[in-house]
Amino acid sequence: MLLTGLLFNILFSLNPKDTSFNKLFNGLPVPITIQYAKTPRYNLLVLPGYGFDDLQWCTKTTLCEKAKRQGVNLIFIDVQKSLYLKQFFPPTNSMVKKYPTRTWIMDSVVKQLFVKNLLTSNIKTFVMGLSTGARGAAILMLENPTVFSGAACLSGDYDPTLQKNDPLMINALGPYENNKGNWLGDNNITLRAKEFKHPIFIGHGMKDQVVPVKQSIALRDKLLKEHPSLRVQFDFPQNGQHNYTFWNSEVDKLLSFFSSIP
Repeated sequence: MLLTGLLFNILFSLNPKDTSFNKLFNGLPVPITIQYAKTPRYNLLVLPGYGFDDLQWCTKTTLCEKAKRQGVNLIFIDVQKSLYLKQFFPPTNSMVKKYPTRTWIMDSVVKQLFVKNLLTSNIKTFVMGLSTGARGAAILMLENPTVFSGAACLSGDYDPTLQKNDPLMINALGPYENNKGNWLGDNNITLRAKEFKHPIFIGHGMKDQVVPVKQSIALRDKLLKEHPSLRVQFDFPQNGQHNYTFWNSEVDKLLSFFSSIP
C-alpha cells in the first residue's frame, strides 16, 4: 500500500493532466476544473463571485498563468450563484436553493478530489475567492482547518448584519427582524473570528461600490482583537473598486502570501 502511494505521488508530479467534469447538485450540473502544475508546490481552490464564470480568474486576470508557473494546482468549482450557506432555512428563497451549499462543496467535491487521487494531500491546500467567493473562502477554511492551510479573500462580505437590506442575504436568511438567529449564527464569519486557525489575506478596494469596504475592515479588526497570534495580512488600496482591475492587481500579493506560509 505504501509503495502504491509512493508510485502515485511520483507519477502525479511527473505527468499531471488537466481535467474537467460535472457533479450534480439537486440536478444542477456543477463543472469542476483542475489545472495541474508540472511540479506542484501546493493546491489552490479558486472561488468565483456571485453569478461570475469560475474561469474568469484565468481569462481576466494573470492568476492562472502565474500560479501554474509557480507550481500551483488550481481547482475551480463553478458554483454560479451559491451563497455558501451551510444548509437552507425555512425562509430561504427557492432561487438560492438551486445552488450548492458549502456542505455539499466540501463533502461532495473537495474531499472527494483527495479520495479519488485527483489531488494529493502531500502538499498544502489553500483557498481564495472574490466577492461572494471571498466569503466562501473564509468560511470554508474556518470550518475545515484540516483541509485548508490558508485563505485569501478579496472584496467579500462577512457580517450580514452590516447590510440588513442586502437582497441576497434576505433571500438566503430571511428578513433580519424575524430571523436574527440566522444572521447571527454560523453564517456570520466576523462573529466567529476566534475560530480561525490559519493565516488569512484580506483585500478590498476603498472605492468598492458593490460591497462596502467596512465588511473587510470589520473582519480584520475582529480577527486582530480576538486572535492576536493569527497572521492577518491585508490590503485596502485607495482606488480599488469591485472589478477585475483590482482583483488582478492583487494576484502577485496573493501568490506571495501563500508561498510564505510554512
